[in-house]
Amino acid sequence: MDSLMSMRVFVTAAELGSFNAAAKTLGISAPMVGKHINTLEDHLGITLFHRTTRRMSLSDLGRIYYDRCVCILNDIETTNALVKELSHDVSGTLRMTMPVLFGKRLIAPILFSASEKYENLKLELYFDDNTPDILTERFDLAIRSGFSSIKQGFASQHLINYPMVVCCSPTFAEQHIMKDFSQLKDHAGLFYSRSGQVRPWRFPKADGNITEIVPRCRLVLNDIEAIADAAVAGLGTAWLPSWLVQERIDAGKLVRICPEQETLQLNYHLIWPKTQLLPAKTNAVMEMIRSSI
Repeated sequence: MDSLMSMRVFVTAAELGSFNAAAKTLGISAPMVGKHINTLEDHLGITLFHRTTRRMSLSDLGRIYYDRCVCILNDIETTNALVKELSHDVSGTLRMTMPVLFGKRLIAPILFSASEKYENLKLELYFDDNTPDILTERFDLAIRSGFSSIKQGFASQHLINYPMVVCCSPTFAEQHIMKDFSQLKDHAGLFYSRSGQVRPWRFPKADGNITEIVPRCRLVLNDIEAIADAAVAGLGTAWLPSWLVQERIDAGKLVRICPEQETLQLNYHLIWPKTQLLPAKTNAVMEMIRSSI
């Protein structure tokens, strides 16, 4: 009998806990399921299942064999999918994760265009500021932000930089005149944090070092757009990426503090699991993002 088919039958029966359920799922008869299992047990010289009239469970060796079969079948499926996707046909499913607001504002419109261009490409987009594990969650592509190049054992490519901007409402600026970033520590600040822990704002110095400043904490929020709204409302100063606040600055709702002074650059990177050959679907989406952002 086909050993790979027998493995699939065994794995399906183990996961469903029933020969009848496995037969229904696989479109074969229950006796055929039993025949595949018996063939494996005879070949291996072990008992894979403990079976009674009421229940069925994996033996200790059966559980070990199940784990290895799952790995083998997944490897075969991945290999087949990779060979297919490495053709010029952009198709299949691409799972991608990215920061929530940055993804919705800047990346999602690009990906919507990709979906229109490639009819056989299915996109699964996950907006998450908690940076889910790329390998565990089986993501094909991710966007990560940081102040330096990200190296986590994955392949990565720099996407774009955006300067961090210190800003406040025009009224707040008139009431709290600041000529240097060092004066921020004497004024109310609006902080972003997911844990409640306030982190210093960072500014580059001429010698290449970084100055850290912590304004007086007035509000801590876990949403950067809410911070921008609080700044517009005149509640304090905010340290935010330019892509988020530039429209508000252009509209006169916010003003930059010390615009002549250099600010830190926030880097965004494309990240993907290392592989010798990149699937066509991933290459196509990456190219659209790089050329459009």
